[in-house]
Amino acid sequence: MRGLRSCLLLGVLCVPISALADMQVIWPQGWEVSRSPADATADAPVVRQRGVRMAEDGSQDLVMEVTRSRLGSAAKVSVENVIVEMRKALQKDFMRQGFQAACSKPLDAKLGGLAGLEVHCGISQNGTEVLKQTVQVALGDGAAYSLTYAAPSERYAALMAEIESVKEGISLN
Repeated sequence: MRGLRSCLLLGVLCVPISALADMQVIWPQGWEVSRSPADATADAPVVRQRGVRMAEDGSQDLVMEVTRSRLGSAAKVSVENVIVEMRKALQKDFMRQGFQAACSKPLDAKLGGLAGLEVHCGISQNGTEVLKQTVQVALGDGAAYSLTYAAPSERYAALMAEIESVKEGISLN
């Protein structure tokens, strides 16, 4: 489980809020929030916000990350292809770490008011599910957005109200 927690923690830098005007997230009080990159502008190719809710014992209880990737003017992007590729990458990454990831088919979802798709994954080690992760993708005007969140399997259901609260606080333009 320690390796799993380590894979969820990535060091990221702070970015001015003005650079994130087209991707706003209202994080609950008490969350550790980081933003990257440090020198992002409104037209930065990729902007990311990550929120971590810590458990009483100091371990990560819930990790959520919202990403905006700018698309080129000639880019033709299929949300279906993006979610399938993200699912494959997630499964391969966990496999390299000694875990198995079983994911759902893409399902319709809303992300920050935009229509998109999501997949739900159960991450197992030695036949025991240890983590649940969801990935959502949506396309906006000139940008692709993703939301991913993960929590220990035994805590996932209890954290759904907080997950929904963060999701309701996401505004994408």
